[in-house]
Amino acid sequence: MGGHGYSGWWGAIGGPKHRGIVSYQLSPYEMKANAHLISKGTHNFFRRTSAQLGYILPAVFLFWGVTHFGKKRHEFINSKAGHAAGHSH
Repeated sequence: MGGHGYSGWWGAIGGPKHRGIVSYQLSPYEMKANAHLISKGTHNFFRRTSAQLGYILPAVFLFWGVTHFGKKRHEFINSKAGHAAGHSH
């Protein structure tokens, strides 16, 4: 380790120039992250979401069905009819 003393804060190192290191930077005019958020963003959101519904909806319905069945089964087991049918906690 060199130990040449303090050479500046991160990104503003005042030491000797490094050779063989290439750095890239975007122009401020190219960094418009929210340029068309309202005009094109809503359309893209609905287009992309609708394209994924075939993958998402079966899992949602499966989860809902299992949860619904479990709640109904739990209510039945803890009811008077469930106890009469021989189910215990």
